[in-house]
Amino acid sequence: MVDFPGYSLSAFAASFLFIVFSMKQSDDFRVIGSVYPVLAMVGEDALLTCQLLPKRTAEHMVVRWYRSGSSTPVFASRDGSEVTEMQMEEYRGRVEWIEDHLTEGKVALKIHNIRPSDGGQYWCQFQEENYYGETSLLLKVAGLGSAPSIHLMGSVESELQLVCTAKGWFPEPQVSWQDITGEELLTASEHHFQEEDGLFYVESMLVLRNTSAEIVSCFIRNPELSEKKGSNISIPEKLQTELASLKVIGPSQPILVRVGEDIELTCYLSPETDAQGMEVRWVQSHRYPAVYVYMDGDHVAGEQMAEYKGRTALVRDAINEGRLTLKISNARTSDDGQYQCLFEKDGVYQEAHLDLKIVGLGSYPSVSLEEQKDGQIKLKCTSEGWFPQPHVQWRDREGRPRPSFSQEVTQGSHGLFHVQAFLLATDASVVNVTCSISNPLLGQEEKMTTFFLSESGMTFPWKILLVLGLLLVGTVGLIWWNSYRKVDKTLDPNTAHPDRILSEGNGLPIMKPARRRKEGLLKTPQSSKLQKGLNSGGWYTEVVFGDRKICVQNVAKDSSSKSLLCVT
Repeated sequence: MVDFPGYSLSAFAASFLFIVFSMKQSDDFRVIGSVYPVLAMVGEDALLTCQLLPKRTAEHMVVRWYRSGSSTPVFASRDGSEVTEMQMEEYRGRVEWIEDHLTEGKVALKIHNIRPSDGGQYWCQFQEENYYGETSLLLKVAGLGSAPSIHLMGSVESELQLVCTAKGWFPEPQVSWQDITGEELLTASEHHFQEEDGLFYVESMLVLRNTSAEIVSCFIRNPELSEKKGSNISIPEKLQTELASLKVIGPSQPILVRVGEDIELTCYLSPETDAQGMEVRWVQSHRYPAVYVYMDGDHVAGEQMAEYKGRTALVRDAINEGRLTLKISNARTSDDGQYQCLFEKDGVYQEAHLDLKIVGLGSYPSVSLEEQKDGQIKLKCTSEGWFPQPHVQWRDREGRPRPSFSQEVTQGSHGLFHVQAFLLATDASVVNVTCSISNPLLGQEEKMTTFFLSESGMTFPWKILLVLGLLLVGTVGLIWWNSYRKVDKTLDPNTAHPDRILSEGNGLPIMKPARRRKEGLLKTPQSSKLQKGLNSGGWYTEVVFGDRKICVQNVAKDSSSKSLLCVT
């Protein structure tokens, strides 16, 4: 083993690419390999070999095995030792370097436990300094799967339905039906499913309208190996079995289940028959993979669809009466659709069809003003969380339907629908509108929101701004006037100036006679009123004597009074 301490995998990959692109093809040697495809069976080993010509030692060379389209090698060797830093992840621990004839320039790579994904083109490359030689080899992978199983459904209206199934084949197999004479019969339908390991499951259906046929055969053929496997069924014999005379009964009406709730799928045998020794499966369009399989008294987890793992439970309290219920928790939109409930015994089965409807009741619609232009308005109604696709309806205040201007529907990652509907309102008669959203499966159950419009706001939007402006100015003016009137215009007799006589109610002050003589105002004032302002910015008394006006500042007792001549 050769390691390269201090080098990261990305740096090593970059160095590898640089070397590859800077190398030149050698004139001194060439590389040869098998001109025929190498065929390997699934689960077995494959041996890929290549040889230097002329024969020479490869001990000092770099040898790489890689696949087309990948810069990371399947295997790399330097100076006779394996390089571990770079290797495709899917080959780690599965490849073996055979160097018994390295001195003769012959190398081999063994791949253990062959998988379907291993098939394809491989390159064997020798590098000496900056020169290289390489050749390609083709690896073909094949897998012989199980022998086919034939399942017969009891006679329905003079028809027989047969299903042939097999699994574990690679590449995709071919299916054929034949009657007892070897004549090929026409297939009604065929289904191929590739599993995670790359192997194929096949299911083929044959419908016989001529029930006189006695023996029918099904063959599965591998195109790479030209090998096939077959099975046959004796129809008269199967029609004599117990299950051929029974029926499977399921719900006659669709089953409605809301998203997030639990699903119950019930079916039973008629007449009542103990089903403990039977195989029971719930499937969708095909028998495999299944929603749930009950066999030999237990759940067969290996045949279950990935999306139902961990979500199913079988209620079999009444299995001795032939009644079984499959519970599926946390209903999803992907669960919606047709199901079949199959009871099978001795290669004969009966089935019932169930129609499961998943419903999602979404959010209440939200209506908003999208845009307003030239006397028109555009309203948007949005809602989410619906399944299946909901129905959207606009109505005016009279309840009359109004068509949507446009509608956008999207489906999220969980399968629920999000809807946006637009309404263009152009006439003043539309004072308010209602947007209602309903689920087509729930009938009258709907959710609605009403949006109120103003006629003036719809046709004269500028008036709204004018009214708001006037209201604002009026409010400010009223606040200022109220604050002005709240100023105290009375004087306290205990603190008023001694030369002032308070009028009734301690209101406007009037000067005493002695003060009036001093000021030359012997006459009784004709009028007296309280004013605000002048230079002091405070309150003063305006007293009128004939044609003269005196402005007297209002002060407390401990202040001197100052006369201000307003008018002579």
